[in-house]
Amino acid sequence: MNKIPIKIVELSSPSGQTAIDVMIDVYDFEGIENPQQKIKEFKEKYFELIKKSQNIIPKEKSKRKPSHFWEIGKLLYDFNKSIKNEFEITNYQQAIIRDFQLYNRSVVGHVIQFGEFFNKKDIVDTISMSHYIELIWKSNLLQKMEKLEVEKKRLIQRSKDKTLPPHKEYRVELNQLVKTKKPGTDNE
Repeated sequence: MNKIPIKIVELSSPSGQTAIDVMIDVYDFEGIENPQQKIKEFKEKYFELIKKSQNIIPKEKSKRKPSHFWEIGKLLYDFNKSIKNEFEITNYQQAIIRDFQLYNRSVVGHVIQFGEFFNKKDIVDTISMSHYIELIWKSNLLQKMEKLEVEKKRLIQRSKDKTLPPHKEYRVELNQLVKTKKPGTDNE
């Protein structure tokens, strides 16, 4: 089955009111069984997702914590899994930035990976989001090396011990860690 290409748009009325809607090109209706019902169900899921996110993330950016981003990331990751075989959102990043008040395009992927690779127990708000992003960048490789869980625990412990270096120094440490053993090799 082909995925249904949809676009999540913000519509404006002549009076200036805005509303989010889901659009599908009329040419894409061909071969889709009950497209209106599928779009309706998608909209319900998406609007519920937005509603949940608005209860999580503070509007004031200075009050946002890693735990807020993790919750949003988990919601988005689970949502993506639930629609992945049926829909393709053609303007996904733009819609997520707009509807979830995320900073920019690069943050969207990091937030989703945050929800994918981390559990609630891995999130400590005294650790900066910059540190988590450094770990997210290396998460695939560390997972292949079977070191991701160990590094998460080490990060949390260093935060508790107040020995966590600035995030750029932490990046250097992570780079050294992934260089110590390449997946599929015998060197430690």
